[in-house]
Amino acid sequence: MKYLRSLVLVSTISLLATSACPAIESEAGYIDIGKLMPSAKGEFVEVNLSPGMLKFAAKIAACHEPETAELIGNLHHIRVNVVGLDEANRSENIEKIEVVRRNLESQGWTRIVTVREKNEGDNVNIHVKQHGEDSVDGLVVTVIDKMGEAVFVNIVGNIRADQLAKIADKLDIEPLKHLHVKADLKAAGKDT
Repeated sequence: MKYLRSLVLVSTISLLATSACPAIESEAGYIDIGKLMPSAKGEFVEVNLSPGMLKFAAKIAACHEPETAELIGNLHHIRVNVVGLDEANRSENIEKIEVVRRNLESQGWTRIVTVREKNEGDNVNIHVKQHGEDSVDGLVVTVIDKMGEAVFVNIVGNIRADQLAKIADKLDIEPLKHLHVKADLKAAGKDT
């Protein structure tokens, strides 16, 4: 579950003190996917980081990584789900992800990355809820991967364009890691 490698420390902390925050549901960048159904093998990960936990994590990061602390401090919520797919849960979970994708586009979100690999390979969409020209209110990553996992990531908060690649690196979101190259070329006046 490579998408969670960078969240191990934060998820451990969240297990100790995560609290629900109903106000997050009214945030522009928040998307509720509901509950994903675990596989018969029980392969299921869910991380929900509330505003309080993110502020706590930002304070911890400030000692060694001030840039990361600033990034985390601007976030309001992070939800990550990774669920193994098998015959019992595959169609229901894929349908939930497809419904979320359709709803995002009908609600004004912009799809910035689409990956469709041949031979039932990875199927990835990344959407953002834009806030002006320089930032987004939310980021949603949905993945149905060839390894038999479904991934849902929702990051809510004020995220500047230059921070997207940093988030990708910190949370190990592979398709987002290459966005900074396009942004750098565009800033330099070169078209990609």
